[in-house]
Amino acid sequence: MTLGKGNDITMEHSDHYRNELLENDLELLTALRMLSIDQVEAANSGHPGLPLGAAPIVHTVFSRFLRYDPFDPSWVGRDRFVLSAGHGSALLYATLYLYGSSLGMDDLKQFRKLGSKTPGHPEFGHTPGVETTTGPLGQGVATSVGIALAQKLLAEQAFRSDPLGSDLLNQRTYVLASDGDLMEGISHEAASLAGNLGLDNLVVLFDSNNITIDGPASQSCTDDVTMRFGSYGWKTYEVHNGNDIEEISQVLRNALEEQNSPVLIEVKTTIGSGSPNRAGTSKVHGSPLGKEETALTKAAYGWSYGSFELPEHLERVLTEFKSRRQQDRQRWESALHDLGEGLYNRVNESLKTKELQALPTTVFNTGAKLATRKASKEVLADLCGQDHRIVGGAADLAESNGVDLGLETINRSSLANHTSGQLIHFGIREHAMAACANGLALSGNIRPFCSTFLVFSDYLRPSLRLSALMSLPVIYIFTHDSIALGEDGPTHQPVEHLSALRAIPNHIVLRPADANETKACYEFITKLDSSPVSLILTRQDLEILEPTPGHWLSTQGARVVQGTGTDQLTIVASGSEVQLALESARLIEDRFDVNVRVVSVPWRERFLSLERDVFEQLVPPNTPVIVIEAGIEQGWESLSSRGTFIGMNSFGASGSKDSLFEHFGFTPNQVLEAASDLLSDQPSKVANDLLLATELAALHCQDYVGKGEKNQADHAAVEALRNSLASASFTGTVVIGEGAKDEAPMLYEGEVVGSSSQDAQQLDIAVDPLEGTNYAAKGTDGAISVIAVAKRGSMLPMPAYYMEKLVTRFGSYDELSLDRRLIENLEVIAAHKGAPLSSLCAYVLDKPRHKDAIAMMRGAGVRVIQASDGDVLGSLRALLPMDTVDLLYGIGGAPEGVISAAATRGLGGYMIARLTPQSEEETASLASWNPGWSSMRFTANDLVSEESIMVATAVTSTSIIRAPERLDNDDLLLHSVVVENGRIKFISRPSSSMEE
Repeated sequence: MTLGKGNDITMEHSDHYRNELLENDLELLTALRMLSIDQVEAANSGHPGLPLGAAPIVHTVFSRFLRYDPFDPSWVGRDRFVLSAGHGSALLYATLYLYGSSLGMDDLKQFRKLGSKTPGHPEFGHTPGVETTTGPLGQGVATSVGIALAQKLLAEQAFRSDPLGSDLLNQRTYVLASDGDLMEGISHEAASLAGNLGLDNLVVLFDSNNITIDGPASQSCTDDVTMRFGSYGWKTYEVHNGNDIEEISQVLRNALEEQNSPVLIEVKTTIGSGSPNRAGTSKVHGSPLGKEETALTKAAYGWSYGSFELPEHLERVLTEFKSRRQQDRQRWESALHDLGEGLYNRVNESLKTKELQALPTTVFNTGAKLATRKASKEVLADLCGQDHRIVGGAADLAESNGVDLGLETINRSSLANHTSGQLIHFGIREHAMAACANGLALSGNIRPFCSTFLVFSDYLRPSLRLSALMSLPVIYIFTHDSIALGEDGPTHQPVEHLSALRAIPNHIVLRPADANETKACYEFITKLDSSPVSLILTRQDLEILEPTPGHWLSTQGARVVQGTGTDQLTIVASGSEVQLALESARLIEDRFDVNVRVVSVPWRERFLSLERDVFEQLVPPNTPVIVIEAGIEQGWESLSSRGTFIGMNSFGASGSKDSLFEHFGFTPNQVLEAASDLLSDQPSKVANDLLLATELAALHCQDYVGKGEKNQADHAAVEALRNSLASASFTGTVVIGEGAKDEAPMLYEGEVVGSSSQDAQQLDIAVDPLEGTNYAAKGTDGAISVIAVAKRGSMLPMPAYYMEKLVTRFGSYDELSLDRRLIENLEVIAAHKGAPLSSLCAYVLDKPRHKDAIAMMRGAGVRVIQASDGDVLGSLRALLPMDTVDLLYGIGGAPEGVISAAATRGLGGYMIARLTPQSEEETASLASWNPGWSSMRFTANDLVSEESIMVATAVTSTSIIRAPERLDNDDLLLHSVVVENGRIKFISRPSSSMEE
């Protein structure tokens, strides 16, 4: 066996074997084409043009040149084949079926079907044999540069002390690229980089058919591709007849002799070759041929077999072919053993996927000041020194990004001489840099990093998205993370970028507050193996805080950097704004004599996904919250709705860091002002009266909770609430209460409670002292005491009839209507939420009358919470932005509708309602109440026409407020929510503070 140049080991077939295969070349090629179009026809979706035109290229590569094991697509010694033109996936799947073993005929029949191994575009990790996810044009070409570079680097690592072994591990990367691939800017960036590095193991086969979706490629692109690649330092070749296997083979043989340069082979093809009526036109690009044209195409190729049918003699040929390829792999293993057992073990160890064997050892001095980009530099240099598989660089910003680590460089000379280090000069090519990092990561053994300014993350976003889609642990280092970068101005100041990066699934965004948190981020990163991470770092120096021991970052995403157990205000911040939060907290504590908690949140998505009890250990449930981040608010609303958000809502400006912070409000005085509003925004006197009443109602029925005595619990709540209102500062008339005077001894409709002073404020009252009596009796979640008031005469007195109602925080009164089908209202809500129907969650009373509505909702993918009681609680959940419920729907009591309307008005939501009698007797009664009842439609403003105040206290736990909690002094801590002046206030008070 000869090692030598190239892949000679894979070429050493016996003459008998090679001749037998060649005799069937054309038939195998036809089979490849026919299986490709069969897939597209079966799916009635896909791209038949590329497989028909480019099949000879792929057939030639797989049958004559590619080193691989058909039975082990992950073999470390294999060459790589990348279908950059991912829309031609049917061709790749047919190839993997014919020349491999990872796909069966049934897989081809499931092309583009949900859950199949043959999706519309190739997906790494989903289909064995697919080397990288492709589809976005140009990505495959650019990623292949990283793959080819990884092959070079891993060969060096394995055989640095044994030149003989370098020849054995001389792997190649073959790429099939289309006109569209080579038009995309990323392919220009990547080709230039590959030429600069002299990647002579990279071969791009250009399927040059001069057709794009819109028509001839020449109508939009007239540059000479081969001349362009030649200028990048590539060797270029041309195949004049893309149907001639022998010409393709000869050109490939010549090309593989090249050294120190990547190769581009332009293969002149005809898109849809063999299709009598569509070949050479854009019509064949992205639409099935159709039954008639498929039959004509098969006839043109002389293919008489049925769909997805392969003649037995070809199956025999392929079986023998695969066996020979497996034998080639075995001979490769033997050759490696022959070079020494130690070398064999080193190769296998070097090429296997494994966790990084490095942990940060850098120590930072608390109280000193250091920019997080500089802290990152120290930690990354430490890690690179421990593990040489950490490889990366910057897009011409190495010093600014803190990746000038003093490492040996990877360049053309070092690759040629097998002396490469760990630092890549990517040049000003952000998009290709990230794609190249993906290629490096696909080796499974190299941990790549790449870096640029945060604002330029937009330039590489598509590649980062593919990192996440492929679950590749690429480290993205983004510095100069806010307006604090200063004088360069808004073109270089990121504003929306944090939110944009956080929006990418399976992508972790970390923004540390200081050097110690930066170190914690790297400790976390070294353990990751299936997600890319973006590390967001500052230009400016930050004070180094005390570190927090343990794995707080991975488990919580956040930590308390200041706080006690009795904090009255919480400031939540990320990155550099944590320093502002700490400065502001000291100012607020001095001014208001309160305790302020500061929470640093490097990993927001982990933090916001915590279980409620864990989250509340970080952010107490009943304190106002100030969120500070030098970006847009998007994603923070669940917290900022409890207070305020200090951030950016415009682009930045050119100026010094300090002047910009002053101009945009990132100062302790600005935070102090916000805190002043929140801390002074205590409930009004009326709200306090209502709060005391619901607290006493909740307190007095506690003796009956869980004892099955709903009447006693209800009576205790009514009596306590009525007695409390007797001493209220206002005069209230019960509009919605316990019933008519002859039915209820207390809080009957029309009863006047509170102050008898003529100067007292005159208010309407709607009250339910114990909503969820069954919940209270059973001791289950969902019972509250609730009351609402508004200006006298502004609440519509509603008889105790049934009312259909829909309450939500999404929509508009112009679009929502109960005269429309329910599904149409759901579509309106989903549209205003900006999410699909399947994301909605509805709260519906569990009653037989709602059976059909619930079935319809679930059929549409809507999640439904069925509750046995609790219209008002359901309305509150649908209105509060921190809750998962998006709407309340159903037929319940009309009186409860008035309380819900008060909450809707106070929280700026939407409520629509109409009366829906459930019996002939009720219909008749309604007619006597108002003959026009059936045409009446209500909104929240109709039911409560003036501004209102609503207060609810938990009797048992709800998703909004917790049940009373026993304190050490045997007091009960009661939890309430107050809706007043369009604001939500969560209040917790011990029972000892209440005056009976």
